[in-house]
Amino acid sequence: MEQIDPVTLSEIVKNKITDKDIVTFGYRKNQLKVFKDNLENDLSETGWQKFFHNNQWIFGYGLDYRFMTTFDREMSVGDSGAQDQGKPKTDFLNEYSDFTVLVELKLPKTPLFKNTAGSAGTWKLSDELLSAYSQSLEQKAEWQIKGDNPSKTKTKDGSRTLTKRTRDPKIILVIGSKQKEIFEIENEAEKELKSDTFELFRRDSRNIEIMTYDELYERAQFIVDNASQK
Repeated sequence: MEQIDPVTLSEIVKNKITDKDIVTFGYRKNQLKVFKDNLENDLSETGWQKFFHNNQWIFGYGLDYRFMTTFDREMSVGDSGAQDQGKPKTDFLNEYSDFTVLVELKLPKTPLFKNTAGSAGTWKLSDELLSAYSQSLEQKAEWQIKGDNPSKTKTKDGSRTLTKRTRDPKIILVIGSKQKEIFEIENEAEKELKSDTFELFRRDSRNIEIMTYDELYERAQFIVDNASQK
């Protein structure tokens, strides 16, 4: 068994760190490794849904620093009810302390750009990214209507009713990899154009938080490293 340094042990006692804190830190550190392994092993979209469902702390601390709880997975946001089939669906419906937020997941390998440059010093964004963006806007519009009446919004199994409010819901779109599509490019001019195009696009995307998987991993790593330093 690994021995605990006396100074470290005294700090634990001094700061009143509980067994639960230590277990939580250990779990998150382990899940950070799982996250990295998933990035390297081409995990399926369903697999990513399950991983993030079991690791809500990544979104809660990594984005707006507000804790979110998952209301349901693969939630229908159509106007005929959350349980209906064949309606627009988002991968997660999360709840902030007071308001709901939608999470849409694509894959780390989903392309962000086309193979050709655009006009006026830009690079053409991929059809997949624009399609995911349009899909997110549609989900936002549909859920705005449905979410205004939470008393009629239940999970698919009917066990829970949404109690949080919905006002101009925020959407988190997780897609692609900046590392592979921007940072690993050797041509500096192309790298700069792609970086600027992507950043300008998402900065101008009101209420849609566009994040790449490697960025989300870095934020999860920051949470774990920050806890370790404390």
